[in-house]
Amino acid sequence: MNAKPAISVVVALIALMLALTAPCWSADAKYPTKPIHMWVGFAAGGSTDICARSVSAIAEKSLGQPIVVENKPGGGGALLLGLLASATPDGYTLATTSDTPYTRAPHLINVKYNSMEDFTPIVRLGLQRQGIVVRADSPFKKWQDLIDFARKNPGQLTYGTPGPGTTPHLAMEKIAIQEKVRFQHIPFQGDTPAMTALLGGHVMAASTGALGWMQHVKAGSLRLLLIIESEGMEGMPDVPTFKKVGYGFETPTAQMISAPKRAPKPIIDKLIAVFSEAMMTPQFQKVARDQELLSVKPLAGADFQKWLQSQYNMYGTFIKEVGLQKEAK
Repeated sequence: MNAKPAISVVVALIALMLALTAPCWSADAKYPTKPIHMWVGFAAGGSTDICARSVSAIAEKSLGQPIVVENKPGGGGALLLGLLASATPDGYTLATTSDTPYTRAPHLINVKYNSMEDFTPIVRLGLQRQGIVVRADSPFKKWQDLIDFARKNPGQLTYGTPGPGTTPHLAMEKIAIQEKVRFQHIPFQGDTPAMTALLGGHVMAASTGALGWMQHVKAGSLRLLLIIESEGMEGMPDVPTFKKVGYGFETPTAQMISAPKRAPKPIIDKLIAVFSEAMMTPQFQKVARDQELLSVKPLAGADFQKWLQSQYNMYGTFIKEVGLQKEAK
């Protein structure tokens, strides 16, 4: 048998395979060649939206194409992820949201996505500052005062949050278990309504993101009793943290960017590099500080995926402990 025809066939097949894959390599190398769409899981004007627009404006200069920011609020970011899961994985559709719809929502409600399998994390932009506040004229001068009242008056301590299942809500319920006390939760639709209720005397305390209460604390109308994290806050050295009062748990909330799963690795690598660089610029760092976002250094790629998985597992246990898990189908 003459081997030459067989060799020719093999060579022809290899050449065909290279020809078919070459456009993909070329497309990745040239990316992006058109505008990128950045979906935001919350309404315009909020902290997530402001951070998304800021980092996108910086990143688009490096990418050479505009990044069009589009707000798709609903379900605390869960609506957005449902849409992102079915988007074309070509690097032209990205999403900025908190980690809530990835790590907490799937344990609380039925969602239309698998949060640990349907997405490719790009970069964590930072961690939101959170705390528990009371009015300046409140009899609670320090955190232990609030706990003592709750212990002596079961169920009478009312507190507001941005909504059921949010990080500030979960933190208070976990505290109640550890301290063996009962609080009365009053949910609102965001930090601002919770602050309005507290300032109006409709609740006795509020557990929210720092952006909601910081200006009031600085103005002297509210008092910060506890910082919901292990690290303190700049300019507030006397306010205790979870670690300082002996709470052996944390409830971090991250701002993050992700893409649909199966986006080409060269594209993801490029996006990681560009957005990591963008978030470390003085321009974005100022925005982060203004939005009370702790943005120290990028967490990206496989390390970011591991962090998300650990948070997902932690909140699964956490939510069961406080009795808020979703009902089985």
